[in-house]
Amino acid sequence: MELQIRMVSSASRVLSYHRENPNSIDEDIFQDLSDYISEQSINDEKVIRAMIAAASIAIKLKRKSLESEKQVLKKVIEEIPRIVQEIDE
Repeated sequence: MELQIRMVSSASRVLSYHRENPNSIDEDIFQDLSDYISEQSINDEKVIRAMIAAASIAIKLKRKSLESEKQVLKKVIEEIPRIVQEIDE
């Protein structure tokens, strides 16, 4: 459960950053995410990969559509099992 919560928090983080900085480029968004991960003192490689994957999906979905952040997060949550499975493989 903790893994899933961290994944949603990272997706939420990048969406929030994108909302506050609409002209930001991917490097800026993921630098902010990297800083967030460091602040949280996360050292587990699987958790970090899962957080980055969830964030990547969130920002990709947001840029492709006019859906709300809530709708994007719902889609990310639906993708969590697939993301975790791919990381485990």
